[in-house]
Amino acid sequence: MRRVSRRALLQAGGAVAFTGCATSPPHTPAPSSIDALELVAEDLARPEGIVAFANGSLAVSCHDAAVSILTPNGARRDIGRAHSANGICADGRGGIVVANFGLLGDVPGSLQRVDLATGETTTLASAIEGRDLVGSNCPALGPDGDIYCTHSKWRDPYNVGNTDPSGFVYKVSRAGVVSRVVDGIRGANGICFGANFETLYVAQTAAGDVQRFTRTASAGYANRTQHGPRLGLAPDNLDAVAVRTMPAAERTNLGLTDGLAMDAAGNLWGTLPFAGKLVAITPAGEAVEILSDAAGEKLNMPTNIAFGGPDLRDLYIASMRNNKVWRLRVQTAGLALPHWRA
Repeated sequence: MRRVSRRALLQAGGAVAFTGCATSPPHTPAPSSIDALELVAEDLARPEGIVAFANGSLAVSCHDAAVSILTPNGARRDIGRAHSANGICADGRGGIVVANFGLLGDVPGSLQRVDLATGETTTLASAIEGRDLVGSNCPALGPDGDIYCTHSKWRDPYNVGNTDPSGFVYKVSRAGVVSRVVDGIRGANGICFGANFETLYVAQTAAGDVQRFTRTASAGYANRTQHGPRLGLAPDNLDAVAVRTMPAAERTNLGLTDGLAMDAAGNLWGTLPFAGKLVAITPAGEAVEILSDAAGEKLNMPTNIAFGGPDLRDLYIASMRNNKVWRLRVQTAGLALPHWRA
């Protein structure tokens, strides 16, 4: 992997022009400020994934266990045991599904389930097509109760600009069958569904964009298109370690995508962790910059997001490098996920 100079960044393509709020329609997300962020929790253990529950509790991935449960009264309970906890989702049946990005620690990259009542950890998937999973990244509960999960890559975990489109999405059916859903993705990362599961969205980190797939008559996903614009610079073979040494003025232009969440108005929200940004893509395909904190004052590697609160207008943001969770009050309510309706 190569270290990237300022010139190389500029040559990688112009950053997207984010829209403002002066003429935004009422259901378009409004830009905000990091001053509006409220601290929810700190001193966590690498909180990469996050789930919000209707009772006000949160679940965040935990490298000391598998999942940390944060209650509204401030209590924390660590449960389960995961290999290398990354993204998480609720399965709607009393469990949290944990994706393990094993490449970072040379450990299994399997998909696990943690029972919230007992803490029992079981493996849902450890291999696909005869090959051990190593880079499971982010799961989501999909149609028919199946679990969909991204698998970012097979090697080179720190090459966040990898040019090899070996990332894919796999699913684990209720019966335990593991199968490939879509592939050919450069760094498959965050994942979410649109309303009624008609659309599948996947963050393509290395290309700085989001890929969209529509549901087919056979209940699969196909018809791949790019959703919205490229969200910033995405140089080929960019080294994550080198990115951390960049001045904030350069990092803010990076568009490497991560966590995704859909709101009820059809806006797709996402994080740009290396740039320290929260963005949204409207149904019309316009990008809106919601928050920007390249200096990492509050959002230091924002990874995943989840809508919660009584009206689903609290957006919770996992900030991985400073081990915190923040809350942002937003105008548009989130799309209620299946576990809210269970």
